[in-house]
Amino acid sequence: MAAHPDERVSITVMPTYIEGAAWYRLWVGVAGMLRATWQVLSGRADILHVHLAHGGSVMRKALPLAAARWVGVPTVVHAHSYDFGGWFDGLRPTVQRAVRRLLAADQWLVLGERHVDEYASRLGLPSDRIVVLHNAVAIPQFPVRQSGVERVHAVSLGRLGARKGSYDLITAVGRLDEDVRARLRVTLAGDGEVDEVRAAIQAAGLTETMHVAGWLEPVARDQLLRSAHVFVLPSRDEGLPMALLEAMACGLAPITTLVGSIGAAITDRVTGLAVAPGCPDQIADALTELVNDESLRARLGAASRSRAGDFGLDRWYERLAHLWMALERARATPTNQTEGR
Repeated sequence: MAAHPDERVSITVMPTYIEGAAWYRLWVGVAGMLRATWQVLSGRADILHVHLAHGGSVMRKALPLAAARWVGVPTVVHAHSYDFGGWFDGLRPTVQRAVRRLLAADQWLVLGERHVDEYASRLGLPSDRIVVLHNAVAIPQFPVRQSGVERVHAVSLGRLGARKGSYDLITAVGRLDEDVRARLRVTLAGDGEVDEVRAAIQAAGLTETMHVAGWLEPVARDQLLRSAHVFVLPSRDEGLPMALLEAMACGLAPITTLVGSIGAAITDRVTGLAVAPGCPDQIADALTELVNDESLRARLGAASRSRAGDFGLDRWYERLAHLWMALERARATPTNQTEGR
């Protein structure tokens, strides 16, 4: 978003969360919250666009949202939570009412159709204030090569742990026939339970097949995707993961669950292979199919890359600019219905 190409738009980024030690996360959160609030109160912002997860993210965004409402700056809440409904439903009624007030905004953006009711029903949002805006991805010039592969490389990107299905993937690889496993290597990259996942791989005796790369910067991440053929994301909860779209754009054949809004991008046996959450046997079967069937792997990879084109950046930028300009025009237009009478 910071690289939006429209010359009518100038974006100032105010981070409120960065991975690190607890003191560092607290410092970034407080500093970002105060800086964003000051930008709004000092008249330096025409639109406040906040990215929201749940939990602490609500508190970090509450102050700048309140400031924007105070001075009449239009607000957009861009929801990225994988389980906002579950988090909200676990709150006491008094806290739920407070959250509704704290998150009052002019426009809401959600990642998929499934999330519309999730937010609308909890927060009492009218239908004209919530819009689906899928994540977007840059499309590389060339896809990965799927033919003539001696050893299939499968990658999994994201926060390692149970929610992303990391341990389900380890169990699945352990259940593969030896000849299939000999023709497969698996790389897991991301943050989260890195040491725990490494330990689980070692305990399962799979270190010759599976490798944990840990967190990767964008250049290294792109290099990893270009070296792969299959993307595995057996998540139990999701929104619409960027990692999946990036892998599809490279022409990898996806193996994934259809939780969250993944179904907006993946159709079983058309643009990927769908597995049920928490089912290592299904993951093992899908891996076996893609290792053994080069033509299926190539077909799914090509179809997933074509589908990723529907999530291209140009259209995404266009929709964002249209939204911001409409909010700015509405702000400048008198709303007093008795004017002129």
